[in-house]
Amino acid sequence: MPIKSFSLKLSAITLISVFLVICSCKPKQKENFEELARRSVQKSEVVVKTVKLEPSTFYKELVSNGKVTSSVKAQVPFKVSGMIKEVFITNGSKVSAGQLLAVIDDFEYGIKLEKARQAIETATIDFRDDLLSKYATEDTTKLSEEKINTALVRSGINNARTDLRLAEYNYNNTRVIAPVSGRIAGLEAKQWNPAENYKSLCTIIADETMDVEFPVTESEYAFIENGMPVNIIPFFADSLSITGHITQINPQVNNNGQLIVKARFNNSANLVDGMNVKVLIRKPVNDRLVVPKEALVIRQGKDVIFIRQDSLAIWKYVTVEFENSTSISVKEGLEAGDLVIVSGNVNLAHETKVREG
Repeated sequence: MPIKSFSLKLSAITLISVFLVICSCKPKQKENFEELARRSVQKSEVVVKTVKLEPSTFYKELVSNGKVTSSVKAQVPFKVSGMIKEVFITNGSKVSAGQLLAVIDDFEYGIKLEKARQAIETATIDFRDDLLSKYATEDTTKLSEEKINTALVRSGINNARTDLRLAEYNYNNTRVIAPVSGRIAGLEAKQWNPAENYKSLCTIIADETMDVEFPVTESEYAFIENGMPVNIIPFFADSLSITGHITQINPQVNNNGQLIVKARFNNSANLVDGMNVKVLIRKPVNDRLVVPKEALVIRQGKDVIFIRQDSLAIWKYVTVEFENSTSISVKEGLEAGDLVIVSGNVNLAHETKVREG
């Protein structure tokens, strides 16, 4: 064999050997066992929850914001001037009708009352003397009404009686009494300060029963009526709901195109005067196909609800009749007895395999 030919064969054999060695030394590509495991355990069915659709009552809702006011609110004024001697109340304290709230120094008023009583005694003596001197009798039954009135004027007893009434009124009002039962608010007056420095002593709010005023639009006017129940929900506790009833509907539209409605409720939640609340009015509509709002999804810009038929999710276009905060009333697209999918429906497609979970 020629040397040149032998050399070429040797080179070829060497290259093949090197290639085989390299291939035998190269590690096998690591398989993605995590991906294989994920695929092997991937569920072919979507777990859903369903409710059986039956005709029921749908509640149309009207929601408004309102303000709570006391049904009875009494401003307690200082009826006489003078130094405030004592104050027995504080803001927020509860009082009963007839309870003593404050006292104004009564020395001058007591003196005036005593003088008024003395004036009555003097006038009474003058009246009797006038009867004796003019008519020779103290027995008014024997005298005409005109003569009696003349004697009363001459003696000054009429004026004395008027002065006594005023003196008694002023003296009695040095003791400030609660006109109604309730809670004290707006108290600013302080002991050893002149009463005339304040517009009033305080305000008493009877907060056991309260009112809520709220607006409704013209279009909502037909929705409401006197006596209709309402739910009052305070903003500080939106899980709390207090039941009341509409008591007044002002039949006048204001500049904002609204009517003002008033409802009354028992203040079981200790709401305070002036507090802002949400008002919810629910009106029943019978014999409707009602489903939770979670059942409704949007597909291709249309309202869709999935129902379960055996192990498949079936796509149904629906027409929504009414809607409130928690549910919808379906006018077309569903039938009584349908198993409406209410959970697990976000990523469903038509005829996706599902199972109840």
